[in-house]
Formats: sequence, C-alpha cells, structure tokens
Amino acid sequence: MRRRILFALVTAAIVVAIANVPTTTLRGVNYVVTPQSLPLYAKALDFLDRDVNFRRLSAQVAGGATTDDARLRAAFDWTRANIRDTPAGYPVVDDHIWHIVVRGYGQDDQKSDVFTTILTYAGVPAYWIFIGPRPELPLSFVQIGAAWRLVDVANGVIFRVPSGGLATPEELARDRSLLQQGPPTYGGLPYARLFDRFSPPIPPDVTRAQMQMPGPRLWFQMKSLVGRGGRAWAIRPPSRQTVS
Repeated sequence: MRRRILFALVTAAIVVAIANVPTTTLRGVNYVVTPQSLPLYAKALDFLDRDVNFRRLSAQVAGGATTDDARLRAAFDWTRANIRDTPAGYPVVDDHIWHIVVRGYGQDDQKSDVFTTILTYAGVPAYWIFIGPRPELPLSFVQIGAAWRLVDVANGVIFRVPSGGLATPEELARDRSLLQQGPPTYGGLPYARLFDRFSPPIPPDVTRAQMQMPGPRLWFQMKSLVGRGGRAWAIRPPSRQTVS
C-alpha cells in the first residue's frame, strides 16, 4: 500500500511538473512580435478550446450546405459579413486565427485565414498565400474535387470561367481576362499587376488550418520526427513553374 501511495505521489508530481513546463507563444501588435510565457497546460487547453470553437463555428456556417461549392460560398459570405476591416486607429493584432473571429475585424490576410480555416474544418481543404509585389495580395486556394479553385476574400471575388464554373490556378494563369472580375486596383497598384508572375503554387501536404487541429498536427509532427512530414504550409510557396 505504501509503495502504491508513493508511486501515485511521484507520478502526480511528474505530471504537475510537466504541465507547468514554461512555453512561449507569439503575439504581434502593429507588426512588432513579442513572445509571451505560459505553462504547457494552459497552452494545451487553449489549443483544444480553439479547436472546439472552430468546429462549432464551421458546423454553424457550412453545416447546411450539401456540396463543397456551397460550403465555399457559405464560408465566403460569412467571412465577408463578419470579419470587417481593421478600424482606423485600432492596433493590428496578430495572435491566433480564432481571436480574429472574436474581435470581428482583421487585415486582408487574416480574413483569408478565417475563410480557409472554416472551410478546412468543414471538410474542404483550403489554404492561402501571398502573391505579387508589395502590397501583396492574400489569395485563397480551395480544393473541390481533384482541382484547386481561386478565391480573393478581401476583394469579394470567387474566380469563375466564362461557363460559370470555378476557375483553377492553371486557368487563371492562362487567361488573364479572368482578372477583370477583380477590382481595378489594390493597394494603389493595378489589380492585374499583382498576378504578373503568378504561377500555380505547389499545394502543401499540411495546411495552416490543419495545424489548428489536434489530430493532423500531432500526426504531422510525428512524421516530421522521422523526416516524413512533407511540405508544410508556407506564406510564399514555390510554384510549379519554379520547381520545373
């Protein structure tokens, strides 16, 4: 009995010690990033809490849609309606995707973050990247069927071909007339100029949104330990043209 009690006390002490291991998280305010310290258990609980909240939000936003195309539209409309531009004089805060939803405002890339995360939680793989010269444009890619489709959340554009179907990166790269669906300018530059060097990017094996999910994140990190993690999401990934 004494050995069991001693074993239980030692185990509890080890668990408490591990749970309180100091970790850091990054928070940016007006593009100045500072580390913040918090115990491991708090970081883990925050991670799980955000996962639950995004699952609930995704079900609320896209749960009634019966096709991936409809889920895309639902996530697009919700993001456009609920994530406003950062009000003048407000700080630009960069901490976690869920906090953008809570605040209800964000930068153009943060809107893309929310959009692609809602879709990914709805079972539709999606990610975003920056393209073009400064000011760079956040462009979202959504996998519907076997092809990726293009969405510009910030400017309210779901790119379509003349027949009405959703445009692929390859179609947009071949037919620049599709860019007429966008605004005349963005950030002081002609909109089409942001696509001057556009080439279909190589999709990541694990997206930024999937890294918000406990299962995919753990699986990716386990595979990474043996060098089989694959391509992680990058804000400016190589294009197929660059690799070839």
